[in-house]
Amino acid sequence: MPHFLRVLSALFAALLLGACGTTPKAQHYILDDGTTAPGPNAHPSVLLLTATLPELLDRPQLVLRGSQNQITFSEQQRWAEPLRVGIPRAMAADLGRALASAQVAALPAGAPLFDADFRLTLHVQRLEAQPGNGVDLDMLWVLQPREGKEIRGRSQIHEKLEEPSFPAAVAAQRRALGRASSEIAAAIRQQAPAAPQSR
Repeated sequence: MPHFLRVLSALFAALLLGACGTTPKAQHYILDDGTTAPGPNAHPSVLLLTATLPELLDRPQLVLRGSQNQITFSEQQRWAEPLRVGIPRAMAADLGRALASAQVAALPAGAPLFDADFRLTLHVQRLEAQPGNGVDLDMLWVLQPREGKEIRGRSQIHEKLEEPSFPAAVAAQRRALGRASSEIAAAIRQQAPAAPQSR
């Protein structure tokens, strides 16, 4: 068993013994750090439409990938909201900061659309922590300007874990999403001068 999984298993065992047979209390995490976009700029405006995820990730438990195609789901370490909601919301905050725009938003499914300079769709292929290695993000994204051809990109990012713990794994996932947001922001900046302003 990899060292990372041995450490986590020992932590779980300690929790179980300390609870005297009771079920350990679940810990919940979110990706959004709660910060907002700086400045009152209204352009460029960006609308994050959806984020699709593989079934493996579309679940409340945190996912760890081990060796030899092994996957571990943690029942005590959970997301406080579905990743298909949390990922766009976190990346909307990142894009707002990177573009210095207050007009970047992630809409919930079924919400009415509004006019924007760009519409962004995310397709997450992979977002998982690997014991002893780090976090890997593989994300396809489609950026549709109001006028002009759509832009397709792919962000493949690796982030190291600062320590062998679940909070460190979540923090690394958050950093990976931030780096993907920076790549998308760069693509938006290249197109923004030619994009008409929102009405």
